[in-house]
Amino acid sequence: MDDTKVIQLITLWFVILIYIQTGSESSGPVVTAIDILAILLVYIIPLTVIGYFVWQLLGE
Repeated sequence: MDDTKVIQLITLWFVILIYIQTGSESSGPVVTAIDILAILLVYIIPLTVIGYFVWQLLGE
């Protein structure tokens, strides 16, 4: 993973946070599935980025 991918992941993370904060009042199975996926990604993306940086530090 190069630095471009890390920047894209961090940008996606901020977009997801904005989506969660400004989420619509809509309900339904599709919206609920998207909300659950967004919440999961909010936790997974930072762990991925931190893991990448740790891997880079230990590899050198």
